[in-house]
Amino acid sequence: MLNFLLIDDHSVVRAGIKLIITQHFKDGADVEEAENEKRAVEILRNKTMDLILMDLNMPDSDPIRLIHYITTNYPKTAIIVLTMNDENVYAKRFFKLGIKGFLHKSSDNHEIIKAIEQALVNRVYMSDSLKQTIAETYFTGLSENPFDQLSDREFQVAKEMLSGKSITDIAASLSINSSTVSTYKGKVFEKLKIPHNNMVELMSLARQHRII
Repeated sequence: MLNFLLIDDHSVVRAGIKLIITQHFKDGADVEEAENEKRAVEILRNKTMDLILMDLNMPDSDPIRLIHYITTNYPKTAIIVLTMNDENVYAKRFFKLGIKGFLHKSSDNHEIIKAIEQALVNRVYMSDSLKQTIAETYFTGLSENPFDQLSDREFQVAKEMLSGKSITDIAASLSINSSTVSTYKGKVFEKLKIPHNNMVELMSLARQHRII
């Protein structure tokens, strides 16, 4: 019996993925569901999972923190990100965190199952387009996306800023001090070579590279 955990705030999405899994793994698949980070952690503390499929955009959830938690405490549990986010923008960052696959929610059933089967045998799954992007980056030695320069926490702060949140709101969301958020904020503008606090230019750069 294989144990799966689906982490997504949309029940319809969870139901669809659960159906795909149970229909394919006919020898047995037990599928748990969580709508946010808190519920996911509760389930993980009580049950060992073989594989987790998770979204990146959920209320009251920090995907980077959650992935760190899973890879640190449950290193044998494979993680696949299944999201609406653009893989060419986000995938490389999350692969570095230790996930086994990154899929767009528009992926067909065959691709989802292929990714799951590879992750279950500790192999990484990438789409052909992502492989091409990574190969081009490797051979040129350059990153096409300036946001790749940011650390995980700096990237999170940048995303929160781009969503219109204040420093206080970001601090609460990421469970860090406001002064720490201000420090990360300064590093974001510095690394992206944008005049400090110039949100118009930051928004423009983010749109250009499909961050928003």
